[in-house]
Amino acid sequence: MFASVFTFVAALAASAAASPVAVEARETFATWPATNWVEGCSPGGCRGNFNISAPAGYVKGAPAFNVHCHSTYIQGGWTECDAIGDQAAGSYVESLWPEASKRELIKISVSHMWTQGEATYNASGSVEFESGVSTFEVPVTLLSAVL
Repeated sequence: MFASVFTFVAALAASAAASPVAVEARETFATWPATNWVEGCSPGGCRGNFNISAPAGYVKGAPAFNVHCHSTYIQGGWTECDAIGDQAAGSYVESLWPEASKRELIKISVSHMWTQGEATYNASGSVEFESGVSTFEVPVTLLSAVL
């Protein structure tokens, strides 16, 4: 247990010291594959949908997840993704579509939260990609825990 807590605290300290602009310079703890990306825009805004999953143990103690996410560009905030099949109790995934570093790119952020005992864990990451792709991978670059 102490090793797990130390790992999460060390990861949190390392991510705080890293430049927030240089996501690719951060340590990658895992990678989540995303599929079926579809985007659409109307005068009211843009919306993106995708599926994303991870196996149990992608980081020590993390439960598996398989979800369908739907994010609204900028004004939507974090949106909880819908489980595809069974999900571990206390485990959920959220997504966000914030502004990207360049106008021609799409940025998606994903966060997986779960509980173990009285501790709450969060693994998250972001990716930027060009419009028109249907698959992408989200690198997990932040791990944190509230004990």
